[in-house]
Amino acid sequence: MQTITVQTSQNIEIEYELAGVGDRIVAYLVDVLIYGAYYFSIALLSTQLKNMSAWWGYAIFLPILLYQLLCEVLLNGQSIGKKVKNIRVISLDGNQPHIGQYLIRWLFRIIDTMMSSGLVAVLTVSLTDKSQRLGDILAGTTVVRTQRRTRIEDTVFVETQDNHQVKYPRAFELSDNDISLIKEVMNRFEKAPMENNAVLIRTAEKVKSVLDIHDPIVPEYFLKDILKDYNYLTSRTR
Repeated sequence: MQTITVQTSQNIEIEYELAGVGDRIVAYLVDVLIYGAYYFSIALLSTQLKNMSAWWGYAIFLPILLYQLLCEVLLNGQSIGKKVKNIRVISLDGNQPHIGQYLIRWLFRIIDTMMSSGLVAVLTVSLTDKSQRLGDILAGTTVVRTQRRTRIEDTVFVETQDNHQVKYPRAFELSDNDISLIKEVMNRFEKAPMENNAVLIRTAEKVKSVLDIHDPIVPEYFLKDILKDYNYLTSRTR
């Protein structure tokens, strides 16, 4: 399975599993079913529509035209079909795609899928190392799986004792996403300490800054304590 590594604005590298051609085709077909249901609904109303002005007749097809763009902007990079297949659009710079990127992807669907019956999209997704269709290449995006194959060491869970002594009570203020990033940094550091030491130090400093902590403890031990404290504190409030 192909993967891609993106670097977040916090200089933390996150690995995603790329969505394959099959995933994207199935997601597209689900969306086509939604188009079909909409067209069918319009057909049922055709007798009433005959008496409407021409511009209204065009306007009722705008939802289909704008469907992909609006869904991706409003649903965090997903259409209904993408939600069904657990895939979504991400930006290659590690940030949430902005509306300009979604707009480029939407515009180039004309070439990727409409004019070529999907052939251009299938070929480019299959042949590019980041599984990108033409619109993705120009927008700086790709499509990834939202459900990764998760091992226990990849989760935010860290085993703690019942008599665990909390060192940093403010660890509770961190979000699950913050803890996931910290855990990812720790996993990478344990696999390759030399290559990931600088990222570990930056992460520790960032956490200290956010929580207003001035403890001179070694970054590796500090982050381990933060993970333990967070899991201990949250396990007693959920």
